[in-house]
Amino acid sequence: MSSAIDHNGATPPVNVYEGNGQLSVAMPLPGAHPDHVSVSVQTERLEVTAECKYPQESQRYLRHDWRVGSWHLEMALPRRVDPSGARATLSLGVLVGMAPIPEAGGAPSQPEGAATPGGARA
Repeated sequence: MSSAIDHNGATPPVNVYEGNGQLSVAMPLPGAHPDHVSVSVQTERLEVTAECKYPQESQRYLRHDWRVGSWHLEMALPRRVDPSGARATLSLGVLVGMAPIPEAGGAPSQPEGAATPGGARA
């Protein structure tokens, strides 16, 4: 299960998929910049925090289907992953986090860690 919480109550949609020995999580984060996004990957959990600098709250919207603002997502992962190989990319407003799935019955090779949107581990 996932839960997303921010001050305005918005929840970003999340896609979770598996392929090529890794688990991937994708979510749109409109207005987010890689310097203001934090991704933490643990063996069974994912946490994402994004502070968007231009929420556009003063706009006079005639239709407002999506928002720009701050996001916080915490979710249980459907499979155990190896946090030491986790990476994240933010491109065109979509954050994609990826982490290898250990072989059946295998434990993660490193302690839990964090990935940055640039792909490096924090």
